[in-house]
Amino acid sequence: MPSRTPPSSGVDRTDSDTGQERLLSAAVRLAGELPTARRLGILRGWGRADRDRARLLRERLAHRGIHCIELSAVPEAGERHRVPQGRQRPRVGLLLHAGGSQRDQALRAAALWDLPLLIERPSREEPFELTGFGAHRRPVIGVHLPGDTLDVAVRQATITCLQPHPGSAYLLLDNEKLTAPAAQPLQIGLTADGTLEVRSDTFTTRRVRRLRYERPWGVYRLDIDGTPAHDVRAPLRLEPMPGRLHLLHP
Repeated sequence: MPSRTPPSSGVDRTDSDTGQERLLSAAVRLAGELPTARRLGILRGWGRADRDRARLLRERLAHRGIHCIELSAVPEAGERHRVPQGRQRPRVGLLLHAGGSQRDQALRAAALWDLPLLIERPSREEPFELTGFGAHRRPVIGVHLPGDTLDVAVRQATITCLQPHPGSAYLLLDNEKLTAPAAQPLQIGLTADGTLEVRSDTFTTRRVRRLRYERPWGVYRLDIDGTPAHDVRAPLRLEPMPGRLHLLHP
């Protein structure tokens, strides 16, 4: 009789097994071609299914002589304001996303650590994506926080002031100085050519290479890829980082 998946696993065995086989084959191939890829970091979430998927991959890769460690792509409880680069950079030559949840967080961790990431293709491919095993680089948004700390946004950063009557914010868009109501959220994304696209309800959309944001007083919130990430008082600097995200697809 065919084996049955226990209903409590929470994993679609067909999709999971297919994805695991693709990732496993690609990791073995890369380890044979790149000596640094024989030390591999598996990025996973904190859910039970994510842990089980990562454990299975680690065990199967270990049988092929590939040393693996498991890494969390998201902060642990109580670490909301810490970025992966604030921890010690893992001593691995390649990262692998075990699949499941936390895809954006895995991309962010890879960009921060400046390590190549082996990851399944998204379900809807963009037209420029390669077919078959391939690699490409993508820009990210570099966010320079107080204290010379770097964070990155893979898709979008949003600056929001939650205080009543917050006054004005002062922006430097390349060489253009601009004053805008701080009560209006500021959204920063990436264009196809890798420049920053700055959007607000108070001025026309700008495409720039550098952005500086400052408020004279009070705290404002920085969201990274739709998730609250930092409460900030000091000025922020944002800029595109071309090619910082190195993706490998099986």
